[in-house]
Formats: sequence, structure tokens, C-alpha cells
Amino acid sequence: MRMLRLRMIGALLVAAGCGAGVPPASPGQVTALRSAQPSAEPTQRSMPVSQESTAPASSSKPTPQATPASVQDPVPPKPTGVTFAEDVRVSDDGETGDIVQTVTWRAPRTKGVKIRIFGVTDCIAQPASPSPATGGPCLVIHTPLPASVRTPLAVAAASDGRASWAWTVQSGCNPGLSYPDDGPAYYAIVLAAYNASGHSIFAIAEPGGWYQPGPDEVIC
Repeated sequence: MRMLRLRMIGALLVAAGCGAGVPPASPGQVTALRSAQPSAEPTQRSMPVSQESTAPASSSKPTPQATPASVQDPVPPKPTGVTFAEDVRVSDDGETGDIVQTVTWRAPRTKGVKIRIFGVTDCIAQPASPSPATGGPCLVIHTPLPASVRTPLAVAAASDGRASWAWTVQSGCNPGLSYPDDGPAYYAIVLAAYNASGHSIFAIAEPGGWYQPGPDEVIC
């Protein structure tokens, strides 16, 4: 009997010692403890990434912009208000003559622009087999003028508004445009405006002319 009571007392002491100082948790405390524990694998949400946030910061200096090239003057316009004149002065003995040809223009008159005048060395518009007693201009507009059919006659500053050239010839028959005895012969006169960017299209100062005599006609 005594041994049974001791065992009971010992069991009570063991039970009391294990639970000493730890009051029983209430149901509310248990719920709070469980909710405070982190989950083993937290949920990750995908977030949109802007290009600005992912672009690396540039530590280099900004590239300087290239300086624009200097702009050239435009090609000058075609000469306008163009005239042509030929002055023939025959010597007193009639053996020689002084010939002066002059081209004038109203525009362009721009500083830095040159006017170059050329003789056209072919009567381009003349038909290959013209009918008798017919004629026409040697040059018409929109005719191509390669360098092979141009001979230089004069050059002047555009601001001058005129250019002349002269020579002396032996008197004789010359039904077309006059030209120096040592040539080359030219049948029309053109001019163009030039600058560093190029040249204008050609203007006709003198179209010249051709004539096919009839059966009973004699030229010179």
C-alpha cells in the first residue's frame, strides 16, 4: 500500500516537473503561431520588366554629332535676256575686215558666276538632203551639245552682262556666221553660266542658219 502511494506521488511529481512554467495554450494562440510560420516555398509573381530598368547605365560620353558639311552654291540658272550682234568694219582698201561679235545677257549677274560662250561647229539641225531653195536654223532648243561640237569663244564675269571677241579676216564671201580664217568654223553660238557646282543648260545666242540654193541660184 505504501509502495503504491509512492509511485502515484512520483508520477504526479514527474508530470508536474515536465509542465512547470508552461501554461496550456489556448486555441487562439495556436492559430496565431501557425499563421506566423513562413511557408516552405513562397509564391513568386512575375512582374513586367521595362526596357529602361534593364538597360545598363552608359558610362561613356555621348557621341558628338557630326558637323554638317558646308553647303555649296546651287548651279546657276540658264542665261536669259540674251542678244547677239556682229559688227564688220572693212578696211579702206577692201582687202581686210575687222569683225567684232558681242553677246549680252540680263541674268544671271551673280558674283562668282562666269559666263562661257561657245561656237557650235556643226549645223546640227540641217537635214542630210534638204530640198532646193529651202533653209532653216542650224540649232534649235533641246539639242544635245557634247564638247565635241563646241569651241570656246569668250568668257566673262556674269556681272559684266556682255562679252566680245574680235579678229581680222580677208574679205570674201561668207554667207553664214563669220569666224576666223584659221577656224574652226562655227554655225551657231551658245552660252551657259558656270560656278563651282557646275553649269546651267545652254542658251542660244545665235541659231545660225543653213540654205540650200535652188537650181538657178548662186551663193557668192
